Amino acid sequence: MSLITIDSLSYTYAGALVPALSDVSLTVDEGDYIAIVGANGSGKSTLVRCLNGLCSPPPGTVLVAGNDPSDPAGLIAARRSLALVFQSPADQLVASVVEEDVAFGLENLGVPRPLMRSRVESALAAVGLLAERARSPRFLSVGQQQRLAVAGAIAMEPRIVAFDEATSMIDPMGRDDILEAMNNLVAEGIAVLHVTHDMDEAARASRVAVLDGGRLAFIGTPAQLFSSGAMRSYRLAKPRSWDVAVSLGVPPVLGEDAASLAARAFAALGASAPRLSGTPHAGVVTRTATGTEPAFCLSSASMSYLRGTDSERLAVRDVSLELAAGTLTTIVGTTGSGKSSLLQLLDGLALPDGGRVLSFGVDTMDAKANLRSVRMRAPLAVQRPENAIFETYVGDEVAFGPRNQGYAGATLVSRVRSALNAVGLPFDEYTDVRTRTLSGGRKRRLALASILSLEPDALLLDEPTSALDPASREDVLALILDFVRGKRRGTVVMSTHSMEEAALADTVIVMKDGEIAYRGPPREAFGAAWRTDWGLRRPFDFEFDDALRTALRDGVQP
Repeated sequence: MSLITIDSLSYTYAGALVPALSDVSLTVDEGDYIAIVGANGSGKSTLVRCLNGLCSPPPGTVLVAGNDPSDPAGLIAARRSLALVFQSPADQLVASVVEEDVAFGLENLGVPRPLMRSRVESALAAVGLLAERARSPRFLSVGQQQRLAVAGAIAMEPRIVAFDEATSMIDPMGRDDILEAMNNLVAEGIAVLHVTHDMDEAARASRVAVLDGGRLAFIGTPAQLFSSGAMRSYRLAKPRSWDVAVSLGVPPVLGEDAASLAARAFAALGASAPRLSGTPHAGVVTRTATGTEPAFCLSSASMSYLRGTDSERLAVRDVSLELAAGTLTTIVGTTGSGKSSLLQLLDGLALPDGGRVLSFGVDTMDAKANLRSVRMRAPLAVQRPENAIFETYVGDEVAFGPRNQGYAGATLVSRVRSALNAVGLPFDEYTDVRTRTLSGGRKRRLALASILSLEPDALLLDEPTSALDPASREDVLALILDFVRGKRRGTVVMSTHSMEEAALADTVIVMKDGEIAYRGPPREAFGAAWRTDWGLRRPFDFEFDDALRTALRDGVQP
């Protein structure tokens, strides 16, 4: 039975020159699991918002469980049937206590209180937030807020759940929990629509829908998509396991892990099976900067939120480290481990409760310190740029920083043009675009352009590639690497949940419970020093090599 029918749907935002969706037709049945993929701005979020009436579709083009969301009566019924998890979790968190936020929708549906308690507890357990049930959502990390938004959706027990990049800010194991929750929903006959840029996630779906320029360019199985020659034209990338299998000459298998592929490679190739973690893809070439003064220096630095209150939470505990100028440092760790808080200390956006933080030699706790200058020399691109963008037009947003540095006229325009072009938002095309009309991925590029226009000595980046399509992600990573290793020889410190990105760094910092659990080169972090209790996943290439080494040593399949 069809739960969703989309018939020649087109949608154009007010003031936009081109439609966000054009002539899209699609049906979704009970228990369907459909991944919706495509480049940033291709219409993915617009499509799912048309299903629950956040974007009002033309009458008769959309039916959700037999209800037309363009009609007021049909809208209410459609929203009862379809729960949407937003790309930005803060957009749907409404209560002051975690468990009350999950209960909000149930209260509106009139669910009896004993059943409500049971469903709230079950939903929080499913996303790993049961221990945080009495906290305020405001003081959860972004990744934890994203889990909370998922809990609120699954507690409703709808017939359809649409996830809009719901795993983009969550650590690898937390992501596995959410993906398992999706599988459980499908097993119960609930339809799942999963908007994602992660092709490993898309590979789990029964069908994949590709949007390209607002049009439905492909609908079929993941294997059919990955076998097609159109992936690059869609700005997508095949899963790493698929590419490696093809390169080794063994048949690719959907969703295959590194150990399984290593076993098949060893069986087919024996000792001639190649290692992967030394290849350019893994990016594990470690450099040592030649500068004498560190960019950042922390001595026994600690920082708490809501210090002195009943809700006090230690975010960073007794951290001491030096970060050399002219290097790339990646910070990894589970959701809530202190990554964002550490970046805020480096920027002077947060000040230590104890210890000392030096940013290019400036003590951020010194009463005479010019923190405005510190933040312009080492600006922070926050994890949720949509909350930091405040200008009406793209060009004005990027111009704000250098304008406050005293630049004007041709020099200011040159700064803005250079920064926008660098992040893939061409100046001539985007400078007069309204910021609120940008997709989530383009807002992340805009946030990066806004700090690049300052021409800083260091970049502090909190999940800079989150919500970017694969091609845009590669563009941003190339820009970051050029900032560090090109003519500028700048410094970058960035947090990430992608271990593949972490492996590109000179130094990896692993955060756990607010402390530094490890600091060193990627080869050691993902090799001899690796610990499973970090709650992370090693990059695919390292996992493959480890399994292959075991096979070669023992002379048997891993």
